[in-house]
Amino acid sequence: MFDEYGQEVVTTIAGTDEYEWMAGGMWVIHRVDVMMGDDHVQALELIGDHDTETDTYTMRAFDGSGTFGTMTARLNTDGTWTFLGEGMRSTLRTSEDNSSMTACWERQDESGHWIHWMDMDFAA
Repeated sequence: MFDEYGQEVVTTIAGTDEYEWMAGGMWVIHRVDVMMGDDHVQALELIGDHDTETDTYTMRAFDGSGTFGTMTARLNTDGTWTFLGEGMRSTLRTSEDNSSMTACWERQDESGHWIHWMDMDFAA
């Protein structure tokens, strides 16, 4: 992870992210249970609601502290996903055999510039 000045902060992120289709096939349920350093983060996210005009999917996330947020997701022609939310964005890449993925997160500083925030690796 990187702080607001772009300086690397060593933080271990470990835990589970689980994805499953909701009955009916219209939404993906994403459950998060991770430790980010000393912080225990639990969240539930619903991914779906395809907007045909923008070709994006809505992502609605809720966490254990009562915080909620909305992002959009887009599947790019190169097979990567782009997630965009208020002041943050990410590019997610899956491996060819879908057994792992990586995510590069950025956030906006006060002047509106995008700065590197964190890199994450996921394995099945």
